[in-house]
Amino acid sequence: MELRRFRLRLDVLSPFATPPGSGTLFGHLCWAKRAREGREALRAWLRRLPEEPVAISDLLPADHLPRPLLAPPPGGEARQPEDAKQIKKRRYLPLSAWRRLRAAADGRTLEGLLREAKGDPPFLAPRRLAHNRIDRASGKTPEAGGGGLWFAEEFWPTPRHRGARHIEADLYVRSALPARAVEDLLAHVAETGFGADAGLGRGRFHLDGSEPAGWLDDAPRGAGEARMLSLSQGVVTENMRAARWRRFVLFGKLGREMVAEGRRPWKLPLVLAEAGATFAPDGPGPFGAWVTGLHQDDDPSDPVGHNAWHLAIPYTEARA
Repeated sequence: MELRRFRLRLDVLSPFATPPGSGTLFGHLCWAKRAREGREALRAWLRRLPEEPVAISDLLPADHLPRPLLAPPPGGEARQPEDAKQIKKRRYLPLSAWRRLRAAADGRTLEGLLREAKGDPPFLAPRRLAHNRIDRASGKTPEAGGGGLWFAEEFWPTPRHRGARHIEADLYVRSALPARAVEDLLAHVAETGFGADAGLGRGRFHLDGSEPAGWLDDAPRGAGEARMLSLSQGVVTENMRAARWRRFVLFGKLGREMVAEGRRPWKLPLVLAEAGATFAPDGPGPFGAWVTGLHQDDDPSDPVGHNAWHLAIPYTEARA
């Protein structure tokens, strides 16, 4: 299955009300397929997933990957505590730095490359949006003293230069689907919007095409331990040995199409590893899983699932 990179343009006036994680992005591709080809076409595609998994990354800053979780260099923080504190906050690594790191990765080299990068690129900046609470009995804002605000977090595309109207982002997909088919599904999502409040203009973007990214799948030549870096939010499975990962609990939600059919909107919580997890592969994969049993109103003939596969790429980690 081919690995491709899809380049997206995010409008600075169209924030995301839902974080663009890998599983949620895949869910939107599913709804796009249903809208374009019908419900049975979507069901047939989902039935093929165990044999034809679709691995998809989180949405990433253009020309960057998630920072890999490596063993920290011995004594690094003691020598430069202030610098190390800033380095520890970094979330992304430039693709050019990954080319240099992937053949013999270690914590000291990673810290040096992060210092050269001079900080994370501007991407999606979180902002809190205040809303008035509405009294359900009256349908109005409560009187002074009994009212209050509630806050929702949105993620605004943040350009590097003042006056810029968009930023660029990358999405990686490994699938048996032809590139044109994935582009058509992404173009549908771009037009209809991603995540919550899409009908209000949230989560709109433009697709600028795609290109092969097979070099990321090439096994690097280097002495050390063969490991993998995940670009996705996924579950940790038995074939992911000696995994280093940060825990993330997803409180997922059904698409409005299924809610309109009478199902309750919320899925059960799911514990995932954040993008940037690393592990030693036990076999060729796939890594992660298609997870079912996530909904109280599940129908065995039409189960609710979540794409928790990892889009993982190889690297060699230097032995301590």
